[in-house]
Amino acid sequence: MPPRPRLGAGIWIVGPLTYLILEAVAAVAFPHYSYAQNFISDLGVAASPREAVMNAAFCLQGTLFLVGALFLNRARLFLTLAVANALGNVLIAIFHSGVAAHAVGAVLAIVGGNAAILAGSRISGPLYRRVSVGLGVFGLLSFVVFILVLQHVLHAPLGVWERGSVYSILLWQMFTAAWLIAASSRRPNLSRDRARRA
Repeated sequence: MPPRPRLGAGIWIVGPLTYLILEAVAAVAFPHYSYAQNFISDLGVAASPREAVMNAAFCLQGTLFLVGALFLNRARLFLTLAVANALGNVLIAIFHSGVAAHAVGAVLAIVGGNAAILAGSRISGPLYRRVSVGLGVFGLLSFVVFILVLQHVLHAPLGVWERGSVYSILLWQMFTAAWLIAASSRRPNLSRDRARRA
């Protein structure tokens, strides 16, 4: 794998894993916090014992999503959506729940991130595309269900559907990184096989 994609893949492994670890650190300190029922951003409000940890996680994930994207895919639409995701995560960290800017940030981060999955799904073969499109569609549908639950149109655990719309992005980053690393390890083997047959 050339240096740029290798670095991008590494960033897309570090970013999601760090986010999930920091989220867990913040959740452990929050009394009676439920991954299924509570908003993710509850961990970043002033009442949260480790609000700074969660807000750092939002900023770090958004930043590393964009930085990794710059190394992996220079398509204009994809990068525009990556910028939307990064900006959204930063807004979520700065503005807490109940503020309009927080809601705007959530839409930018979630819709931008999942739309980026769809836009970036063509960097490899058919199997990669199918998995990527599946994750992007799942994330967007989860966000729709989340909104419907917020509007009391549906009755379902809020946290589950919000996390479905966010974790789809994290999972795709790690899946893409693993796919690229695996693909790069196969290429030298193919080259050696051809050399032996020559």
